[in-house]
Amino acid sequence: MKAMHPLKGVGVVGGVARGKAMVSATGIAFNLGVDETTGIVIEAGHELERQCIAGRVLVFPGGKGSSAGSFSLLQLASRGLAPCAIVNVQTDAVVAAGAVLAKVPLVHRLVVDPLTEIHDGDLIEVNGDDGTVTLVGAV
Repeated sequence: MKAMHPLKGVGVVGGVARGKAMVSATGIAFNLGVDETTGIVIEAGHELERQCIAGRVLVFPGGKGSSAGSFSLLQLASRGLAPCAIVNVQTDAVVAAGAVLAKVPLVHRLVVDPLTEIHDGDLIEVNGDDGTVTLVGAV
């Protein structure tokens, strides 16, 4: 992410969170792809496999899997293991519902592709109230 000014998108779930980005070009299935008791990605072959999503700004295209993923995101949040925010290229009903339940700020449809502008480890702020994503510090 090169720009210091906020990148405009569409806020889906309100709230403001700041954290280090964890970027995946592959969708995430929260119900079977992330261990609800550890927050670690367990989907075999996923580029984030064996990494913990807790407290990170999770940047990915959108969700995959069944509607149980919404409940899984809520379970992660109840254990303090959810991402602090989510940025999607295009969110879906499962991720959006899970973010609402878990109270995780969610922004999608940025004016730029977040998968090319945001890099692993970038410190970013996600504002779901006004639909912006701002680089706070780069790696």
